[in-house]
Amino acid sequence: MTKQVAVLIGSASKTSVNQWAFRYLQKVAPASLQLNLVQIDDLPLYDRDLDEQDVPAYTRLRAAIKAADAVLWISPEHNGAPSAMLKNAIDVASRPVGQSVWTGKPLGLISVNARGTARVTDQLRVVATGPALNMPTLPFAAHIGDIFAGAFDEQGELVSEPAKNTLNSFIHDFAKFIERF
Repeated sequence: MTKQVAVLIGSASKTSVNQWAFRYLQKVAPASLQLNLVQIDDLPLYDRDLDEQDVPAYTRLRAAIKAADAVLWISPEHNGAPSAMLKNAIDVASRPVGQSVWTGKPLGLISVNARGTARVTDQLRVVATGPALNMPTLPFAAHIGDIFAGAFDEQGELVSEPAKNTLNSFIHDFAKFIERF
């Protein structure tokens, strides 16, 4: 049975290397996974007063996460942290208090940034495994660096063999991790 994976990307830019990495993952993902991009760029900033109103973007996000078998977060590094857009989506789907749709969803983490460091995914792991979200999280993340030094070509295709190997290994290990749940 194909597992549905909700993919949230912390950058909506057409030239986002995080978007490009997602496109590569779609090509190499095992047949057991269906990667479904979830739109988050139109979410109003989380405000608990909006929980009492009908906010279609909130409802759409929460429904997409609820329907998914697993989740993948892909984030750039913005000033040493995950993007505000991704963090906002995390907050929206974890509320109202006690109604988080994240709970129990297996999670994979990827960061595509200039240095390929783990700062972003380490911070996201703390949020995901905390009591508000309580998500089983793949013990390792994928980090792609050298984005300004040839990891991608001008058309947005991943050309770095080490980066390809990282993402290929990651997505296959993530598929095995999801099967455990």
